[in-house]
Amino acid sequence: MGMGIAIGVLGAMVIGLVILLKGQPDTSAEVDGASSSTAYEGTPLEGPAPDFRLKDQNGTLVSLADFRGTVVVLTLLDPVCTDICPLYAHQYRLAHQALGEDAANVAFLAFNANNEKTSVDTMAAATKKWGLDKMPNWHFLTGSPETLESVWSDYGLSASGQPKPDKPDEKQHSPAIYIIDQAGQRSRFLSTNFEGAPPASALIVEHVKALLAPGHSG
Repeated sequence: MGMGIAIGVLGAMVIGLVILLKGQPDTSAEVDGASSSTAYEGTPLEGPAPDFRLKDQNGTLVSLADFRGTVVVLTLLDPVCTDICPLYAHQYRLAHQALGEDAANVAFLAFNANNEKTSVDTMAAATKKWGLDKMPNWHFLTGSPETLESVWSDYGLSASGQPKPDKPDEKQHSPAIYIIDQAGQRSRFLSTNFEGAPPASALIVEHVKALLAPGHSG
């Protein structure tokens, strides 16, 4: 599939997904502004990010508290997805590469978005398939369906929704990226579910570098 077709698929399919941001600021102004002279910068957030305890692709128990002192980039991926999630994973790889030495101070995480595909082996297979195994600070997080649903709710995310047309194993979910600062505080919400948004990798790098800048209080 050519890049132009892939981007078209991304735009067409992600626009149809539901974003439920419980307790988050209204993002409509930012979305509308993406087509104006003001570039989309995401939605500033504040307050502590909810903690969690989930297993990653290596079977290691991971909590948000484990990354205190590190900037956390957190998204939501379906491990059996064959269209949008691989593109999000590609954006993670691009961001990791662009950060250079700063990448050592960043953790890239994803919650499993499919409550019917929850095994550690499934997370490991997706990690390898998407080339994320080259990132030492990558964690694809999963747990029981009940645990995952609790985490999605804590973060105001919609996941494991209706099966995609002609893809019964793949579930619709929110297209969302959170940036969490070194103190475990929510810093920014990013969404690329509209035409004209900068690449997710560029947004990630911009906001991560701001948090890592000397003098930042996070």
